[in-house]
Amino acid sequence: MRHEDGPEPIGPGDLPEAEVYSFRTQVTERGISIGWIAGILLLGGGMWFFTQSLRTALLLQTVNQVLETVQDSRRLEGLIPWHVSWGRFPWGNWYTLADSEDRVLVFSLMSNGIFIPCMAVVSAGTGKVVGDTILPLTSHPEQTLKQIPRGLIKTYIRRIENPSFLQRGAVRP
Repeated sequence: MRHEDGPEPIGPGDLPEAEVYSFRTQVTERGISIGWIAGILLLGGGMWFFTQSLRTALLLQTVNQVLETVQDSRRLEGLIPWHVSWGRFPWGNWYTLADSEDRVLVFSLMSNGIFIPCMAVVSAGTGKVVGDTILPLTSHPEQTLKQIPRGLIKTYIRRIENPSFLQRGAVRP
């Protein structure tokens, strides 16, 4: 191998310096890449954490608008904080129901690869889903319910009424 400037060959002393430069460049480039990724993750996580109250308030407002659109008389009042008595539920938000002791779980049900926003009214006394039904929060809930297999709905109801979840203090009469 020869230098581009002249005919003399690269000496053994030149090679390690080139390798060190290459290693430093690689470390620097990787460090910058890792820094960018970490920064984006921190920014996204911070936005997710600090906008949680706004997102839950908007969800409450949207659910109430959908219930009004489908002419359902029920309305959600407020979010039940996870530390009060309901525990943390990994796939939904608990809300109080206006003019009732019952609670409402708003969550996404997945059917055929599609997420469907739903709500389940849970009795405060028994911890069971009222009416053994889940209401899809779509513009045409009856049509949506016909498309969801009954076995899938039963599975979600069992998850909501899970005794081990109830024993952890999720629902206290």
